[in-house]
Amino acid sequence: MRHRGPDDEGIHLDGEIGLGHRRLSIVDIAGGHQPMTDADGALWIAFNGEIYNHLELREELEQRGCRYRTRSDTETIVHLYREYGIDALARLQGMFALAIWDRPRRRLLLARDRLGIKPLYYARAGHEFLFASEIKSLMRHGTVSREIDPLALDAYLALQYVPAPATIYSEVKKLPAGHYVRLEPDRFELRPYWSLRPGTAPASYDEGVAVFRQALQRSVTDRLMSDVPLGAFLSGGLDSSLVVALMARGMSRPVRTFTVGFGGGGWHSELAQAELMARHVGAEHHVQVVEAPDMVALLGQAAEQLDEPLADVAAIPTFLLSRFARETVKVCLSGEGADELFAGYRRYALEHSLDALSGLPRGVRAAPASLLAPLLRGRVRKAMRAAGLDQPERFVFMRSVIPAEERRALLRPELAASLPPHHLETRMAGHFETASDLNAILRADTREWLADDLLMKVDKMSMLTSLEARVPFLDHRVVELVSGFPAEWKLHRGNTKRLLKDAARGIVPEALIDRPKHGFMPPIRRWLAGEMREFVEDCLLDPQARSLQFLQPDAVRRRYLRFLAGDGRLDVSLWILLCLEVWLRHSGTENPAA
Repeated sequence: MRHRGPDDEGIHLDGEIGLGHRRLSIVDIAGGHQPMTDADGALWIAFNGEIYNHLELREELEQRGCRYRTRSDTETIVHLYREYGIDALARLQGMFALAIWDRPRRRLLLARDRLGIKPLYYARAGHEFLFASEIKSLMRHGTVSREIDPLALDAYLALQYVPAPATIYSEVKKLPAGHYVRLEPDRFELRPYWSLRPGTAPASYDEGVAVFRQALQRSVTDRLMSDVPLGAFLSGGLDSSLVVALMARGMSRPVRTFTVGFGGGGWHSELAQAELMARHVGAEHHVQVVEAPDMVALLGQAAEQLDEPLADVAAIPTFLLSRFARETVKVCLSGEGADELFAGYRRYALEHSLDALSGLPRGVRAAPASLLAPLLRGRVRKAMRAAGLDQPERFVFMRSVIPAEERRALLRPELAASLPPHHLETRMAGHFETASDLNAILRADTREWLADDLLMKVDKMSMLTSLEARVPFLDHRVVELVSGFPAEWKLHRGNTKRLLKDAARGIVPEALIDRPKHGFMPPIRRWLAGEMREFVEDCLLDPQARSLQFLQPDAVRRRYLRFLAGDGRLDVSLWILLCLEVWLRHSGTENPAA
């Protein structure tokens, strides 16, 4: 894991426990060596992340008699745990994955931050318990099975990622966001220490705008904590532009901003919009234009680093942007999370419209939808097909790139037969126990898609370049606040991100506020049918392809030929299959589950 921590390393061995740490030095460069211990060697910690309220906690702890030896936020966690035990987790504000060895109690505590910004995995190997920030570290142990979990594979084909607590491997688990593991000689306990409870909405919309802007400004200011050069990803979209605007208010020097654009056509780049925002705040703006990147090589690098298949098409642009920023800075702020908080994706408008039908009997909803669906295309057609479904079936259906019936046709029969029906719907049911409206959908996406796809992509691709990414929108206080806002403050008459846009007025140029949303999107369809076609056919149509351990060759071939014939619905699903094959080639996974 040298890429995650190129600056320092440390190992602590003590009887039955071993802690290892690679350090990316950000705060207290000289004094923050890990693993770190308390004064008498009773507590040891290995910690990845940043605790933004550590100075406030330090003042309190010093008043209680704690004596510090460093300026590090890591030491604050040690003292806080000594004072409050596991309850210390609820007092931490920041992003973290941590392991604390409590020698007197023979207790190992693992914990992950509330939103899942930092990853943490664990596995059992005989009588040993292993944990790490990346799965590849667990696999170096040599006894962890590489057997694929059929449920996880099916989830990946549906959603483009594997939802926690599962990983693609049967024996490896993700520690879910906002959870801890307490391991003692006669006890294994996995429990949440935080759940997303919406706050109370302000009395008026205008007050909501002001309160949100204040909360986000505080979050951005907190994330300027650094002893090393710091900057921001600036795509030219509203989310990153607002973060940069608030950074400029809290910094004494110009903000360093980083934008990557792409030549050769097909990519959607927002270089002009990023330049406009950079000029607006007087940023020290850095631009790199990438001409015809080697997608085959980059896809292999991404697959190896991601540890399990993840078909987020923005992973490669995120890697390129991180690599470019790392030439100048060691920390970057990013705009991830705003879409899930403020209904920024177009599908939310369609799902919100279906809420109006929820009071009607299922059959009444389904009948006209089944007549209209064949006449429509794209997202609207999908929404019509979803009209007859209730939550969580509707939630899973709207997010499934490859629907259940098509996945059954793709998977080998013995593998498909082993899958419990509706396992994904059962997995998501807890998000809709008390509500199924737009806010419930947003909270579900925050706990699922955001944690297990977007944040994993950002962490793994940035840390591959030894760059730390910080996400101000995902301060848990901001998330709780916005989750309590009425749905119409977020999505109003088709206007997505309504309150976010109004919070940006006056500090972000108007030209950037009401523009249609554009993702950091590469031209997948052109790649698959053009410059990557030979590679795609080598991966998917080769009789020796590793993914054919799990997939039916004829079904894969038919899907590919339909894509070449012009079926525009299949480009993302083919990307999913391609990423699976590339990941299998780089993972060393040989043993099929079936």
